[in-house]
Amino acid sequence: MKIFKLMAIALVAMVGLNSCSKDCEHEFIEYDYNEALVGTWTYLEEGQAEAMVINPDGSFEVTGVMKGGNGSLYEEKGTIKVVNNKVSLVFEGDKDVIEGRLELVSGKSMSIVINEEYDIRLTYNYCKEDLSDEIVGMWVSNDGPTDMENEIMIRTYDNDGKVTTTGVRTIGGSPDWILKEEREYKVVGNLLFKKLSESVANQVGVSYNVEQLIYTPKATALGDIMTVLFNLPIGDGFMQTRSSFLRVKQDLNLNGKTYNYSSAYVTNAKGKNEDFTIMGHPFNMSNIKGGNFDRMFYSDLFCLDLNATTIKKYYRFNGQDVAIEIPITVEGNKVTLDMSAINPSYRKVDMYMFQDADDSQLHMYMHTDAFINYFGNLEVITMLQGGKIDKTDTAAIEKVFSDMEARIESINVSFVMKARK
Repeated sequence: MKIFKLMAIALVAMVGLNSCSKDCEHEFIEYDYNEALVGTWTYLEEGQAEAMVINPDGSFEVTGVMKGGNGSLYEEKGTIKVVNNKVSLVFEGDKDVIEGRLELVSGKSMSIVINEEYDIRLTYNYCKEDLSDEIVGMWVSNDGPTDMENEIMIRTYDNDGKVTTTGVRTIGGSPDWILKEEREYKVVGNLLFKKLSESVANQVGVSYNVEQLIYTPKATALGDIMTVLFNLPIGDGFMQTRSSFLRVKQDLNLNGKTYNYSSAYVTNAKGKNEDFTIMGHPFNMSNIKGGNFDRMFYSDLFCLDLNATTIKKYYRFNGQDVAIEIPITVEGNKVTLDMSAINPSYRKVDMYMFQDADDSQLHMYMHTDAFINYFGNLEVITMLQGGKIDKTDTAAIEKVFSDMEARIESINVSFVMKARK
């Protein structure tokens, strides 16, 4: 309701306390709006948002964020009364009163006009359902809000008002890798209010981010979709963004599952402009894209057989079918590939895996260290099978990893695998 109060202050400044606008002589049609007001009403614009819950007894609760004042979260209570189209809002605590004219389209929109001449109003949209329960769980997105090729993000919303985020976000045009960052959140109606980290808040000038949620249960064969709309601060302005999240399971079901490679999503790729190979396929960090992995894995007929303790990889090398069985440790969605159990010179790989509702897709998510270790291991295996190095030559094996580290500054990749039918 701070938005209303600022409007009232602006009105006083423009027309003075004793002035009378055309609204003073407005002819009102008698109608009882009070029952139609009951429910949740939301408002989202650049830099400001509010969710207003109106109860049957006329009391209301408001949760909002407003540009200015560091964009902090505010909560207010009061009572609303409508008589002959005239609306009056009385706030608890300071007892401030806002009066105006009500424009209501039942079940769709509610506008409170506090000055006709200058068209000073606030318009809310009716929210049919509260999504505070539906948001709980784990969600993954390869459809980021920026102009990056893909912005990978995994979010887990708990019942206790905490959300953890893993992935790549872009603030001020710069990609930023985050790992299990925990923040406070609150959902009212279809608005999600999320507290930002101190570093991000300092960059964008607000301490809370507000997102509008569109929930579609069983939107695809893969499961529920949550579409997120919000206004991303860019410089002195805002850019409206949209991302789609797929609900995934928080516990992996790997036993007896076989997945074929489907696609790859790459973000935050930085490094040397030089050509190198992985399993005989050319790469360059200056222009690496998901298509590079398509050519690599499709041509090698790459697939995975999984269970709770091992992953068996199948691929083709020099026209021959090759299988490698790797011990794994699973902790929630974190999966550690213990390549060192095969050869002490290999490196362990910590990655994250996610499955959709019916296990038909598997997302393998790697950040920079995981990428270097995973593909360094594959390159070492390729060189051993090609007779280019000896398995006892630890210096040569270590050089493969050090070369990979030298050329890759950062990269985040999500590999999508589809269940074999």
